[in-house]
Amino acid sequence: MRRQAHSTELALAVPEPQPGIPVVARLMFAPVRLVSKRLAPRLSTRLFQAIWRVIDDESEPPRAEERQPSLPKLAVALALEGACTAIVGGLLDHVTRREFARLT
Repeated sequence: MRRQAHSTELALAVPEPQPGIPVVARLMFAPVRLVSKRLAPRLSTRLFQAIWRVIDDESEPPRAEERQPSLPKLAVALALEGACTAIVGGLLDHVTRREFARLT
């Protein structure tokens, strides 16, 4: 039988400490990670808009809230936006970790 997770258990979930990484280094990296997580959506939005202008320079990308967009065009826009978000977020996370480790 599967155990149901309570919301308090999920809220208290703390990532496992990584072996070999001192607490001080994790505390120093926290503000860097925070800035990175705030910057990633902005960069991914700019990337998505730049790519969309190549695809369709006459109109804005369709949104799910709109009544008129065609489903294929909406699907392409949503898939492209999700891909940009994942790529930029992953690359930015990787680069900030690598450069932080190099500098410290």
